[in-house]
Formats: sequence, C-alpha cells, structure tokens
Amino acid sequence: MRGRQSGRGPGPAAAAAAAVAMSVALAGCAFDLPPKTTPHPTHPANPAAVRLADSPALVVQCAIRTAGLRPGGQSWLQGLSVRITSTNAVDFQNWFRAHDAPGPYPQTFVIDGHRTHYLAFGATWVRKGSLWMPTHTARTDPVAQHTSMYAWSLWAAAQDRLPTVLCGPTADARQLQAEVFGSAMPNPW
Repeated sequence: MRGRQSGRGPGPAAAAAAAVAMSVALAGCAFDLPPKTTPHPTHPANPAAVRLADSPALVVQCAIRTAGLRPGGQSWLQGLSVRITSTNAVDFQNWFRAHDAPGPYPQTFVIDGHRTHYLAFGATWVRKGSLWMPTHTARTDPVAQHTSMYAWSLWAAAQDRLPTVLCGPTADARQLQAEVFGSAMPNPW
C-alpha cells in the first residue's frame, strides 16, 4: 500500500487483522466477508473485522463520487448512492468480486485527472493514445494489487479511516457508513 497518511494510526487489533487480511490477499486467496446484514455487537471483539466486512461498500461509494464509477442497474445502487441491505448484500459482494482488481474494464473512469479503463488508486500513470493506464496492471502484479479497490478496502479497515487517495481529504468513514448501511446499524468506525 502507499505510505501512511496523516491521522490516527491503527491499534494493535486493527494492525493484526490487517496483517492477516493482507497475507490472505497477497497469497491470492479471497477474503470473503460479505457486508454485514444484521446488527453486530456495540463493542465487537474485533472492530477491524467488522470494518473489513463493510469497507468494500464504502470504497465503492468513494469511487462513484471521485472517479466517475457508474455501476448502473445494481440492486444495491439508488441513483449514485450505495445502499446495502439484507436483500442486496450478496449482489453487492458478487459485483465487488468482479471489480476489485485494477482492470481493465469496458467503461472509462477519471482517476487522478486521467481518463482510463482501470480502477487503480495511487498508481503511476502512462499515456496510451487518448487514454491512460497504470504502469502496473497485471492481476498477479503486487504493485497493481496495492492500487485496487480491494487493497484500499483492506487498508481502510486496518487504518480505521478512508484512504484520501480514493475518497478525498474530507471523507468521513463514520458518516459514509451511516449513509451506506443506514443509521440504525451500529457503526464500527
């Protein structure tokens, strides 16, 4: 991942959860924690694990707002807002698995001011014709993996905040959690 951003660092439990999650991710295994669909305890034993389940939806909402991601026709999307419920959580999980790598994808996005077919955040960009692409794109390339929405969702869960490179400097994880999952759910951020 990119260097540490300013702000509060992870606690020991968050760091341990991130280390386990990143080990699994870099080993090429899926870390299948679907977004929560039922309330979790107010004081979960491991809030980083709860954040890990929820962070993919938050980073997708960030990508919609900052990169022009338009996943249209999804049961979990209301206009340009991600809304995860017990009836659409599995649909979201399936969509995220298909879009968690840098790409390429048929549609284009604007990331770091570059029109591209790749969902890569924090990447180094090179121009290819009228479009841009990250210098590292292979699904098996560790550098490319670190710029993916999947990697940033792991990072967000471990750091207990949203990544500025994907979500912008004013994004608030606690507020976005309430928007995506509803304010009636306990909030692990």
